[in-house]
Amino acid sequence: MPPIQPSLRGTLLTSASAVALSVSGSATYAQNAAPAPPQTVSIWVEGAAFWTTGGAFNVPLVPGIGPPITSFNPKTGVEGAAGFDIRWPSNQLWHIVGDIRYGRTKTVTGHSSTFFSSLINPTNNVFVLQTSSTASSGTEKETHLVADFMIGRDLGVGSNAPELQFGVRVADLRAAAHVNTLLKATFYSSNVFPPTVVTAAQTAVTSFSSRFFGAGPRLAATGSVPIAGFWSFDYSGGIAMLFGERKSNFLLSGIFGGLAINTNTNAFVFNADGWAAISYALTPNVKASAGVRGDYYNSPLMSYDINTGGSVNIDRLFWGPFVRLTAGF
Repeated sequence: MPPIQPSLRGTLLTSASAVALSVSGSATYAQNAAPAPPQTVSIWVEGAAFWTTGGAFNVPLVPGIGPPITSFNPKTGVEGAAGFDIRWPSNQLWHIVGDIRYGRTKTVTGHSSTFFSSLINPTNNVFVLQTSSTASSGTEKETHLVADFMIGRDLGVGSNAPELQFGVRVADLRAAAHVNTLLKATFYSSNVFPPTVVTAAQTAVTSFSSRFFGAGPRLAATGSVPIAGFWSFDYSGGIAMLFGERKSNFLLSGIFGGLAINTNTNAFVFNADGWAAISYALTPNVKASAGVRGDYYNSPLMSYDINTGGSVNIDRLFWGPFVRLTAGF
């Protein structure tokens, strides 16, 4: 192999040095490069089961036809929700936040009773046995639809990066019941031949509904606290003052013809809600959460007082477990 000329050797050494400097510079840039910017948009969807507490929804009936009031105690319901959080393009500390939530529950009840009595017909001294029975069946449904539109601001303190939010909440809470009542009376003359039997039946249908629709300012705080690895503790809590209309509609038809009573009043309703969850990061942009939520409303719905027979306002608390999936972009 012929010896390498000095000029060629210098050229090769210079090229190798240039490549080495280039690789070294790229590595140094990679080590010192700024971290990726935070996610600009995050969206989430949620499913939940909940219990309803705060008072029975009582429906007034016709006096003398079964019980004077039928009571419904709402049971477990289902709920779905979705929301978004958008960072302000020019200032990543500010957010635009929105969400919507819908839940419903259904309760079915029934009541029946039978009465026996006897008498002597004064005109012919005939012994008469009387049997009276009442039976009622009813269905009650409740729904709640809640939406928030908020402006958020990162506070930048601590490891949980809390976000303070202020905005507006709109809430629509409804309850409605439908009750069918049947009165049946049978008269039987036992000492008359052939025996005389007379049967009479009357029905009454009662519908009662109550609704609160209102909106008002809401203040909330939310955050996420790292635990270990891909795990974190997420939380949120807020309060709102809702101003709107509370109304009820009562409709009776059947035994005594028809009767309708409508009531409308203005109302202030205090609202407080909060949730806590354990989250796991499935990927850098997706996490799954499981936790417990509570949402309380002070006296949003109108009902009837069992003791006095007058109207009364009842609370509503929806609480239970939920699961959530959040994705960032």
